Amino acid sequence: MTKSFWIALALLAVWLNTAAAQSLTKKAEGVFISDTEQGKIAMRPNLRLVINAASTLAGELTLKAGGNDCSYSYRKLLKTPTKVEAGEYAEVIKVEIEQQKDMIILSLRTPASAPWSGTNNSGRLIIEITIPDNCPVQINTSYFNITAVGPFAEFTVPESLSKVQVEKVVGDVEVKVSNRPLIIKDVTGRVTATNKYDKLRLENIDTGESLATIRNEHGEISIDGFRGELDARTSYDNIIGQNLFLHGSKNRLKNISALISLSFDSLTTGKIRVNNQYEHINIEIEESVDAEFICKVGEDATVSADHMDIVPVLVDESRLEFISGEGTAEIRLTARGSGNITIKRPIRSNVAGGQ
Repeated sequence: MTKSFWIALALLAVWLNTAAAQSLTKKAEGVFISDTEQGKIAMRPNLRLVINAASTLAGELTLKAGGNDCSYSYRKLLKTPTKVEAGEYAEVIKVEIEQQKDMIILSLRTPASAPWSGTNNSGRLIIEITIPDNCPVQINTSYFNITAVGPFAEFTVPESLSKVQVEKVVGDVEVKVSNRPLIIKDVTGRVTATNKYDKLRLENIDTGESLATIRNEHGEISIDGFRGELDARTSYDNIIGQNLFLHGSKNRLKNISALISLSFDSLTTGKIRVNNQYEHINIEIEESVDAEFICKVGEDATVSADHMDIVPVLVDESRLEFISGEGTAEIRLTARGSGNITIKRPIRSNVAGGQ
């Protein structure tokens, strides 16, 4: 037999092995999906997990605690007109795992110049990961939607352009997102959360003695169930907070041109500053609160606190200062422009998180 025959046979064997390794099913017209692949590595409790993804790779990442090791399963979703090209895309998407001295590193790789770059096609990865309870986690991805349910000892996403939702962290949480929703639930620890142009939601947060720093440019901040110190600022969208238990001297909520609405279930100590440049401030609070209120509004705006038993300190056209109860907390409310300040009895009586 000729030499060229053996070369052709070898190339055929390589092609058959590649096809077997990347078995693809047509999911829809122009969309193919690979079979599920799996892997795992031993992981002791409290070991850090770091997930790194190439900037040319997007997908869905689901992370949960409760495992005995670090295990993962994934499928590759390829958008391209032909199955042959889908196989080429699948070949360049790699999932690799390694253990270093103090961490597990899971790498989601594609070439810097992926074959779908600059086209209407795409290569995506759908991956599910399970780790032991109470491990710190850092996820360095730009284009993966992240859903993570602990308990984790720490959770960090330095920067993402996709949706992030994390639940059940006993430790620090630091997440920065742009243009997609950011949802943080059931955290005991310091929280630093940043978003732009989409919603930012907190539920059942206890920062202890730490300050939560919340920023959302051109996006709504909503909070349901918060205990600790809070610094929350947005612009051109609402700040809505209920079931708030604030203490400490660094509480500040600031907006430029949309409503600030806050409902306090308890307020006996600490200082709160609420500032709105051009819109209203609504405060829901029990009449028995122990606080000194210092309220300032523009010339054509009003301040009302009809349900409270108050001792006036200063009353004029644009300023009202009064004391309720023992006056041990201090609340400064400033609404500029045509924004009114309204203080009223809470509508809601439930307490988030069973507190």
